[in-house]
Amino acid sequence: MGNDGLSNYPSNEPVRLSLENQPSREGRYSDIGDLHRENDGICGIEILDDFERFNQANDIYTRGQWDSRIRSEKVLNWFKGMFTPGIGVKKSEGYSARDFALKNAGWMATNLIIQRSRHADRTDGFLDYIEEFCPPNPEKMEIESVEQMTAELKHACLMFGASDVGITANDPRWHYTKNFSAKSLTEKEYGIPEDLSNVVVVLTEMDYDVIRTYPSATAGVAVGSGYSHDCAMTLAIATFIQNMGYRAVATVNDTSQGIPYAIQAGLGEYGRSGMLIHPKFGPRTRIGRIHTDLPLNHDKPMRFGVREFCEICRRCSDGCPPKAIPASPPQDEIINQSNIIGIRKWTVDAEKCFQFWVNQGTECGVCIRDCPYNKDSDSLLTRHYYKMWTNLASSPFKKLALWMDIKLGFGGRLRPNEYWKTKLRE
Repeated sequence: MGNDGLSNYPSNEPVRLSLENQPSREGRYSDIGDLHRENDGICGIEILDDFERFNQANDIYTRGQWDSRIRSEKVLNWFKGMFTPGIGVKKSEGYSARDFALKNAGWMATNLIIQRSRHADRTDGFLDYIEEFCPPNPEKMEIESVEQMTAELKHACLMFGASDVGITANDPRWHYTKNFSAKSLTEKEYGIPEDLSNVVVVLTEMDYDVIRTYPSATAGVAVGSGYSHDCAMTLAIATFIQNMGYRAVATVNDTSQGIPYAIQAGLGEYGRSGMLIHPKFGPRTRIGRIHTDLPLNHDKPMRFGVREFCEICRRCSDGCPPKAIPASPPQDEIINQSNIIGIRKWTVDAEKCFQFWVNQGTECGVCIRDCPYNKDSDSLLTRHYYKMWTNLASSPFKKLALWMDIKLGFGGRLRPNEYWKTKLRE
């Protein structure tokens, strides 16, 4: 039989995603798992009957690789700009070769983690969990006190550089149905075992001063160095657990949704901007997770008035350059396929947001910069003000808190050149 005859047989090779070959859908989650959890109410999570788990291929960044409506040479150059000198450089303040050099250097550890497993069709930390450095100890250490082990693990997380840490139960609702292959532009099987009962959530604070320069390439160092720190930190924590004989999987922007896990772990609330609002750092954090079977106690979700304040505040939506953040109440409307189906919440238009990023040649964080919960945690005076302000913001005098924040000049852009001058004077 000639080669032509083989074409009549079905191929086992995955088919590249396209407008005609869309990412698969799992269907209603209620058909395969528990739709609600006991702490959904305190977490502010409103799951509807039609809730479906998210396919990673629908994420706006993966769509930038396979979806012809999003993918373009400009988009591909945006991705390359994270590790290639010179891409995006222009004469505008904050976009010089120096600014992009600082931004790209921040991504260095992340890029090393990614390149480590490229040969195996992996993008660790972004499309795949971070592969372990060494196999777990075959002998499990006996845990005499779960409370003591929990305290020791949290100490280790802080020692490895976590700005805050919380622990919650495994919740498959936030796990992707499929992962995405950047090599073949196809779906691939989800990679994390579902029997890892605990999730350790760690936060990395991003630098307050450089965030104030958004939009700029200068500010991009906060994101890049945050991810680099997260990758190294989560892998170190996972290795600590594995050396005690327990399984642990380090994850950052891959395999699951970080914000609901962080909320369940008691690390903050959900804000209008679609981000986690931490009581100390506001929206200025990056989120990492370690899935493990190490016996641990769980933290309780917290409420400190974010939902109620965001209902009367529009600083992020008013300031958003592409108007991607809703000014309306939480809703379950599907804006585009990068949305999650079946959750009532504030939803950012990922297509508008990402297009602005691509046009800028770097990330945008104006919503982080202008959020009233974003304050300098290193300043003693600001810490005292912020404590008073959060009490006011969670009281019936929310509008007064918002008025004060605007009148005192918080938010707004620090010119990148002023940032450099200020730092060189310190």
